[in-house]
Amino acid sequence: MAGPGQIPGRYNIIVEGEYDVFDHQMPVEEFIKRLEDDDVPDKVSVVGLSDAFEDGDVADEIARAMDRRANDLEYQSPTVQFVVEGTFHRSGKTYDLRYNDALHSLQQVFGPQLERKEEGDWLVAPF
Repeated sequence: MAGPGQIPGRYNIIVEGEYDVFDHQMPVEEFIKRLEDDDVPDKVSVVGLSDAFEDGDVADEIARAMDRRANDLEYQSPTVQFVVEGTFHRSGKTYDLRYNDALHSLQQVFGPQLERKEEGDWLVAPF
């Protein structure tokens, strides 16, 4: 059975330091390239999303890349973690990331189907 923050076939968004992460880690920019090259590892932790929100272009770029490759990822079913700094903040029916005294919409990157797991330091979203 998958451990907390490690559900295969989903994006697992976890707060840094709350759950075990994979040894294979890569920054957001490399993950975008791997998506575009159809070369996403079977188990990977993506780091730097919190900072990507500071640069809205990177957040938009990753959202587009993830959307374009969603069908391929569903078929391949890798386990993808996004390790974020900050805390989750519920905003109506969706969640924001509170980072550097600002709220950033997680829906912007992961879409509206975010679901909270366990104590709230872990969210999942479908590919």
